[in-house]
Amino acid sequence: MRFARLSLLLALAAPALAARKPVPPPPLPPLMLPGAAPVIEAQIAGQPVRLTVDFGSDPLIMLGPAAVARLNLAADTRADGDTVDRGRFRVAVGQVSVAVPYSEEQVSIAGRSASVRVLAPATAPTEAVAGSDGVIGLPLLPHDGVRLNFRPRQPSDRVVTVAAEPGARSSSTKFDWPLPKGMPIEVELHPLRPVSVASVAAASRLADVGNGKLFGPPRRVLIGFGVARPVRSLVLDRPLAIAGVTVTTVDVRLFDWAGKAELPPDAEGDEAALVTGKRGRQRGWPVLKLGRDVLGSCASISWQRAPATFWLVCPTQP
Repeated sequence: MRFARLSLLLALAAPALAARKPVPPPPLPPLMLPGAAPVIEAQIAGQPVRLTVDFGSDPLIMLGPAAVARLNLAADTRADGDTVDRGRFRVAVGQVSVAVPYSEEQVSIAGRSASVRVLAPATAPTEAVAGSDGVIGLPLLPHDGVRLNFRPRQPSDRVVTVAAEPGARSSSTKFDWPLPKGMPIEVELHPLRPVSVASVAAASRLADVGNGKLFGPPRRVLIGFGVARPVRSLVLDRPLAIAGVTVTTVDVRLFDWAGKAELPPDAEGDEAALVTGKRGRQRGWPVLKLGRDVLGSCASISWQRAPATFWLVCPTQP
């Protein structure tokens, strides 16, 4: 009898318990940001920060040393008394391996909270615009879409749509782009970087279809995580249209070459400038990181989470 009464009470209570289930919040509208300064307001460990939305970043947050110190992220506990979970984010940039310290923090954006890995590199991320504390990758945003607006759209602009997906060798969001011959290359969007950069595997294919040659002495440019790598300029005699933009010149990371791709021709015949490492980190990885030098002509660049898509609104190619 008691069992029957208990069963009846549970049956009567079931609808009320179901009604108390938390209702998921409605989707957030697409986030519209100025392309030159895509900055959002957020909270990390209950404290306000300003973060630059970086289309080409990994799905993580990187803060500059000044922000890490201001937020006191080196403390062992947080305001709620919880112990901080720490670790090292290990990544190879060419032939340079780095281990960046991180802590798991409660991050709140637009009223939505989540536990996020926050990295504390030795130097401030180069993609962080002036006045921001660091950068955040696209997948960490609670919005289902993000648009960077660079200028008003013109009737002559063309929309190019490509499927966005995690990279094979990197967790940055990328898309595959076919070339007139050979296999496709991976393309990442980095509108906050001044110049486009390609691995040798990508540059060899670009040089093949665009009659490209190397020019100039080696230079060092920042690639990521505070690491600079030597590059040379690849100039294409036949510019290539990639996702609505025209590529004529890219920096090539020759010194990260591992001997698994054919080097582009050297216009100046300076063999001494082609000294390469024997243990490259980009063996067979045909990746092109498009920078502001080509993306700056676009009206807007948009990302949608599901189905994962990029839209580039750029001038119609001649």
